[in-house]
Amino acid sequence: MTKESKTICIHSAKGGLGKTTLALNLAGVSSSLGYKTLLLDFDMHNGTLDMIINEEINKTVYNLSDDLINNRFKKVSDYVYKYNDLIDVLPSPKDPRQGNKINSRYISLIIERVRSSYDVVLIDTSSEMDEINIETLDNSDLILFIIDNDVFTLKNTRNILNIFNDCNITNYKVLLNDTLSFKTPYFSMQDIKKIIGSNIDYYLGRSMFIKDISSYLYNCKIPSLLNGFNKKFKTEYNTMKMIIEDLKRGEEE
Repeated sequence: MTKESKTICIHSAKGGLGKTTLALNLAGVSSSLGYKTLLLDFDMHNGTLDMIINEEINKTVYNLSDDLINNRFKKVSDYVYKYNDLIDVLPSPKDPRQGNKINSRYISLIIERVRSSYDVVLIDTSSEMDEINIETLDNSDLILFIIDNDVFTLKNTRNILNIFNDCNITNYKVLLNDTLSFKTPYFSMQDIKKIIGSNIDYYLGRSMFIKDISSYLYNCKIPSLLNGFNKKFKTEYNTMKMIIEDLKRGEEE
């Protein structure tokens, strides 16, 4: 493990909050800052990070796990796919049945192996609070908890953050993601803070709403790496830059 290596687990209380899109955009920002970055897909049954790879997927996190168990593992580069010079992707299992075979006891070992080769590891997860995700949360430097302006999301978030606090888990930050809709939000920022019982550390606003976001991903494009993105969505780009810089600054403190 290198001194510079840091891991961000991107998690939420329910699906559909933009975790995967955020992971991709953070990877773009991280690489723009010069950090060698890995996108690690731990959504074992519905992972979609591999859609930015324009080639057939033959190796996944399942193969890495299986090779670790059977002492066949040699190097991380045998399992990752290169997006560009600074971004690699380690996909989730292609077959959900393979996801069921991954033992949660090996999650910490997988993270340990991959982080030794990268400056930043961005881990996309499902919204389930299962053994895989618990191990992932326990072995990440930062938990980036995504919320939106929805009463059910906020209620579930409050419950999970209460568990974090009861277990003395303090390495989490809350990100309010308003980029998924152009509609006026129902709750104010103060309302949300009161409902979840926590501060909101980062905010991505509705100005970054991209109507056809899926078309970029289907065409193997990371939005934050497109020409003009950092100017068109300056505030949101700077927020994502702040997330990466805060993470890296943490190692110095």
